[in-house]
Amino acid sequence: MRDLEKLFRARTVAIIGASDKNPWGAIATQTLADIGYTGTVHLVNRRGTPALGRETIKSCADAEGGIDAAFVAVPAAHMLDALEDMAAGGVKYGAVVTSGFAEVGVEGAELQRALFARADELGITLLGPNSLGFTNFIGRTALGAMPMPTPPLSDPRVALVSQSGATTVLIAQAAHQFNVPLTHMVAMGNEAMVDLSDVIRFFVADEATRAIGIFAESIRDPAAFIAAAGEAFRANKPIVMLKVGVGELTATVAQAHTGALVGDDKVFQAMCDAYNVIRVNSMEDLVVTADMLAVTGPIDPAKGFALASISGGACEIVADRGEEAGIPFTQFDAATLDKLAGVLSDFGAAHNPLDITGAAMARPTLYSDVLRILGESGQFAFIGVVGGEIPTSREAENPVARAASVEIAKGLRAPGVKGALFQQTLKQISPYGREFVAEFGFPLVTGGLDHAVRAVGKLWQWSRGLARSLPPQQASRLSTMRLTGEHETLAWLANQGVPVIPQKIVNSRAAAEQVFAEFEGSAVLKILSPDIAHKTEVGGVLLDLASAEAVGTGFDTIMDRVRASKPAARIEGVLVSPMRHGGQELIVGIARDPEWGLVLAIGMGGVWVELLEDSQLLLLPVTEAQVIEALGRLKAARLLTGYRGSRPANLGRIAEAVTAICNAAIALGDDLVALEINPLRVDGEQVEALDALVIWKDG
Repeated sequence: MRDLEKLFRARTVAIIGASDKNPWGAIATQTLADIGYTGTVHLVNRRGTPALGRETIKSCADAEGGIDAAFVAVPAAHMLDALEDMAAGGVKYGAVVTSGFAEVGVEGAELQRALFARADELGITLLGPNSLGFTNFIGRTALGAMPMPTPPLSDPRVALVSQSGATTVLIAQAAHQFNVPLTHMVAMGNEAMVDLSDVIRFFVADEATRAIGIFAESIRDPAAFIAAAGEAFRANKPIVMLKVGVGELTATVAQAHTGALVGDDKVFQAMCDAYNVIRVNSMEDLVVTADMLAVTGPIDPAKGFALASISGGACEIVADRGEEAGIPFTQFDAATLDKLAGVLSDFGAAHNPLDITGAAMARPTLYSDVLRILGESGQFAFIGVVGGEIPTSREAENPVARAASVEIAKGLRAPGVKGALFQQTLKQISPYGREFVAEFGFPLVTGGLDHAVRAVGKLWQWSRGLARSLPPQQASRLSTMRLTGEHETLAWLANQGVPVIPQKIVNSRAAAEQVFAEFEGSAVLKILSPDIAHKTEVGGVLLDLASAEAVGTGFDTIMDRVRASKPAARIEGVLVSPMRHGGQELIVGIARDPEWGLVLAIGMGGVWVELLEDSQLLLLPVTEAQVIEALGRLKAARLLTGYRGSRPANLGRIAEAVTAICNAAIALGDDLVALEINPLRVDGEQVEALDALVIWKDG
């Protein structure tokens, strides 16, 4: 972890490369003026010529009193000189706007590596390169070339971090328009030294920052990101992320069905679920959601959401969108209904969402009365209000809207109420509108309805996630073990505590018939060959053989088919197992993601996993509680709970088996690419692995 205190809170700064011809230096200088920076600013120009209407110094070493941090705006060819000059002047921190490095190709990447290695040798910590820098709205400090939205808003609470400089500016402008006050905005650039995780950790420790909004294109250091997300989790500080760049996991696990279940974005989502990182799909949702979580903080997710609205149409929109967002609309209990009946118009229908009708125009105290009653009920963790839109100017204001605003704001501040005014459309809040919000003391104003409802859903998701325990960290593990074939893999899994179906290897017709006599019911035959991954494709599986004669004939049939289809395959024999009937089949697959490590994919087996695209992903290691929760999220989860008279599965035993499989995969070491149990059969209390496939690196 890099200490960024002196960078983001620098009291003496330098702009290296300042000149009348350098637009970056000009913007950086203007930004410092716009934000009201009160520290000392040195313009560094190696020729010492005046720039931007001011005198310059030739070297950082010429600055009296020293320099905390610098904005480096020199061509790539002069970067090394700039670093040496920073070191000579004792400058330990900087933001580098200079481009022409890793973003342009191999040569640029090598130049970047060499320059930043030199910076490390000199004890200099740099943000960038190719970074537009940062703005600290709280400390009124900036080292960057990002036009600053002015004036700075009061009560800053959301930190913005982006891997795209231009996108940083756009999101910051949107936040300003929606009256979402930022504590900082940071454009990461190439992350040659200061990583996304370093900045997250700074904001986790920053008292003013109550939520962290991130626009990310890639996660360059997954282990560091997980560590930072864990710190945010423990601090109850939400991370809200817009992550772009969705791809599929490459075919390292193509031999296993698991390869079809996992993808880069699905694995990233599994990490987010494990560490309670909240994902959104637009810049508007990033701003609205981060602000709602910052203002509201954790709620009791066991309680419900209520909406009080002057518009019946808004009630219907919120109800429809809220169901999609997973919002719990708790209906009013008897005591609350009685109290509401005492204040509502005869035209009001007392159900949630609550339409208080246009009667509130004549009697605006309906807003505060209803909100007070809902708060007193103790049923609701968050309450939304529709009515009394924020005016854009004094001329646009009217007495009815002002009276409604007084009562809404009063109700939102009532005991037991956490909530917000929902504007029906997403609109800018003008300077007069900001004054209006502050005058009446609205705790939160947000909108439009779609964005607000999605944010409420994320509020519940984040709050539920805080009740979970953080997963243990994956660790590298070397192993000399190299399992081959289904029989060896299942036998080893059995030794690791995984319930496995009985099986024996036979090499003759007579031996197959003899083994059949040891099992009850019918039998299954499978070819055993290290060269054959999918047995059914070569006719290497026969099911439900009900007699010794059928088993003997089946042995001959399988051997003939496989020799004809794969004449060069090594054949170690035929596996004989009892045939299982009924129950449900699960697929339990573990694949190694190149960034996030081992990932569990679990879903209903057979046709379900492909027909419904129904699977859940978890990062390893996993707990039994995580597995049970993942099973409950499957679309076909009811098949495990006694659907249409079938025997309900013992979810605890499934979780024990899956956890044992995951622990076994970890024990197999870093050369493991994939381990798949397909199927894991579940029938009431009985859980058994029927088949197993293991794939190794370079195997």
